[in-house]
Amino acid sequence: MNHNLLWNAEFVFNTACQLAEVAVKEQHKLTTEIKPDNSIVTQADKLVEQLAIDAFADPQNNISVIGEETIKEWSEYELQRALENACYIIDPIDGTVPYASLTPLWGISIGFTQNGQISEGCIILPGTFEAIITQNGKSYYAKGNGKLPQFNELTEISPKLSDNCEHPSRVLVINQLTAKTKLITGLNRGVTTYYSIVFPYVYLALGRMAGIYASLNVWDAAAGMAVLRNLGFYIGFENGQSVSYQLTQDFDFSTYQSGQVRSRGIMVYSSHQSFCNSMVSCISEVSNQH
Repeated sequence: MNHNLLWNAEFVFNTACQLAEVAVKEQHKLTTEIKPDNSIVTQADKLVEQLAIDAFADPQNNISVIGEETIKEWSEYELQRALENACYIIDPIDGTVPYASLTPLWGISIGFTQNGQISEGCIILPGTFEAIITQNGKSYYAKGNGKLPQFNELTEISPKLSDNCEHPSRVLVINQLTAKTKLITGLNRGVTTYYSIVFPYVYLALGRMAGIYASLNVWDAAAGMAVLRNLGFYIGFENGQSVSYQLTQDFDFSTYQSGQVRSRGIMVYSSHQSFCNSMVSCISEVSNQH
């Protein structure tokens, strides 16, 4: 890899597709473990992440890889080096539950930061043969026919597609925690929940969803944030504060040794802030009744 081009979109894309091929093969010889937070991890999560580290990391040139399965093993020095220099942020299998259930709602997410600033992203959806990636301030998408697309098949996504997000048929995406702890009333559109965030990111970028409301880890969010930023989407927190795209301002790294780097609040995504606010106003805490 030519590290003079720290985000070489074609290299990142082709590497991500290779990682996807490995993940698909591993899916048919699945072994699972239960993590301390009661979520599951498979042998593919660990293998794909290690292959991504092998492909992207270059410690001699201060290029790091933050991975969901390996960050908890880092020293504070390693973390600071990643936050202050170039860093790829990997979610090897976003949607481990559907992956382990042999359903297609999972993907591979690769974000990139420079000096702690989120700038680029790539998402691969092997189950539906879709891919999305950033390059030179724009976002590109393609859907293959029975296989993942080639890099030269990617076409620029029009920012005008976001106008479709407000159509009544578009649904608000919430995460599992929201579904279990929040009450949604008065919303004049459908609501759905996923065990992954990669699908909502891709389909929001294409104008096929209304918005996203979710608490996310940095490896969940980095790639999608870069993709949507290029398309002019609003990204903020439930309290109305916009994201800064700075890792340490938007995410809490104090718990990284436990394998968690959560967003500093529930994150909200939509075509523009006022539309987002109207959806958030319909979500409230569930009262505890005994």
